Parts: sequence; structure tokens; C-alpha cells
Amino acid sequence: MERREGFVTHKELYEHTDRIKRELQHDIGGVAQNVNNLEKVVLPMVVSLEAIKENTGEMTSTMKEFVKEQKEHREKLHTHDISINELQRDDDVKLEKEKGKWNLIGIITTAIVGGGWLMDAFGPALSEFFFKR
Repeated sequence: MERREGFVTHKELYEHTDRIKRELQHDIGGVAQNVNNLEKVVLPMVVSLEAIKENTGEMTSTMKEFVKEQKEHREKLHTHDISINELQRDDDVKLEKEKGKWNLIGIITTAIVGGGWLMDAFGPALSEFFFKR
């Protein structure tokens, strides 16, 4: 066959297209293999990630419930602290009243006993001094 410059023969064109097809099929096979490997790796991860998503959602609701319970518990503790402080103040007031009562009883007792003793010791002299006419 005669070859002309700048032109390609039918046989060369066929060989060239055949070589391109083989290379393309080889590349497609490599990509398909990579996709298969990717499916083997990614699909189990997807299932695992979905399970993680569900667990995380459950954990969020659980944490909300926990925070709510803790808030209620803190409010109860605060109320109990206030009640205890009020009871302590009431006890302090009662204690002061009791101390005052015993102080008053002590003063009256001292006055009676001391007054009696003074009257015994100095009574005649005092009555003579005050009531001397």
C-alpha cells in the first residue's frame, strides 16, 4: 500500500482505535475495582455511622432528661436549704428568749435572796433610819 504523508491508512486507524479501547477498558476495570473496594469499606461505615447517629440522638434526649432532673433536684435542695436556715433562725430566737427568761429568773432570785439577806442583816437599822419619828 502506498502511504501518503499527512494521511493515515485504514489499518493504522483501526489499530489506534483498538489500542485506545483496550486502554479505556483497562482504566474502566481499575475504576470498577476501586469502586468495589470502596463499597467494601464505605458500606459498613454507613451502617456504623447510622447507628452512631441514632445513639447520639438517644444520648441527646437522655442528657436533656438528666439536666431536667438535676435542675429539679437542685431546686429541691435550695428549698430545703432555705427551710433549714429558717428553722435555725427560729431556734436561735427561741434560744435567746430562753436565755433571757433564765437571766430574768436569775435576777429575780438574786434580788429575793439578796434582799432577804439584806433585810435580815440591815433591816432593823434601815427601818429605824427611815421610819424614825
